[in-house]
Amino acid sequence: MRHAQIFQYVLTLDQAEYGPSFVDPYAQAIADFPGLIRKTWMADHMSGKFASFYLWESKDAMDAFMASPAIAKVAAEPFLKDLVITSFPVVESASAITRGV
Repeated sequence: MRHAQIFQYVLTLDQAEYGPSFVDPYAQAIADFPGLIRKTWMADHMSGKFASFYLWESKDAMDAFMASPAIAKVAAEPFLKDLVITSFPVVESASAITRGV
């Protein structure tokens, strides 16, 4: 069963620092993580509020990512604040109708 995660957080970076400090160091490693179907990056640079949506092939893949050194490194960044992570099993039958999976 597929699983989804929503990460919500605040970044104390300006828009020029976002790519070099946050996206560039982590995007490829996240993309290469086994079991990741997709990650969508969301940003409101005006408010400093950000979110990410992850879709995983399975809960095991999601759990392996959450236990990895890579996610610990991201979470320890001093410019990342107020991180809240929620996860849910995907309702595949309903999601298929709306092109969610």
